[in-house]
Amino acid sequence: MPGTGGEANALLVRQAAQGDERAWRELVDRNHSLVWGVCRAYTSSLADAEDVMQATWLLLAENLERLRNPEAVAAWLVTTARRESIRLGKARQRETPAGIAAAVFDRRSPGDTPEQRVLRSMRNHRLWQSFSQLSERCQQLLRVLSVAPEATYAQVSEALGIPRGSIGPKRGRCLAELRKRMLAAEASGEAA
Repeated sequence: MPGTGGEANALLVRQAAQGDERAWRELVDRNHSLVWGVCRAYTSSLADAEDVMQATWLLLAENLERLRNPEAVAAWLVTTARRESIRLGKARQRETPAGIAAAVFDRRSPGDTPEQRVLRSMRNHRLWQSFSQLSERCQQLLRVLSVAPEATYAQVSEALGIPRGSIGPKRGRCLAELRKRMLAAEASGEAA
């Protein structure tokens, strides 16, 4: 496969658009973990992530010939997966009765004491409160890196438009900011 990253993806897009099944499979293989990371980061369940994943690949198949910039197919996939996740999330909000989401996310270990559950809940609340205060860019980067740890920096760079050499340092700064916000919340006694 000549070239790397965007060039290789562009070649695969052109070949897949001409009906080359091998090129389609390779395009999916190259970008699967990145798309999966976005799907998991923006959905609340494994089933929803799988639905969004399927919808994203279907939309790509339907639009292969219309892509204006085949080199940026990874970014197109990330944007599409994010939009499909948001669309599905809005649809789920309309159909999910109140209280169900809390029950789904309130997973307990059988041996947990009530005190352990309260402490975990408080810690998780501080974490998500602190996370929500990060810049959108930090949130995107940390979501993708945590949900798709097997994604290469080249894939993350292409998908998020961040230079490859700055991903590690940016990740470090984002985590440091998250840690600082968590410690500040803990010191102020924020429990809710």
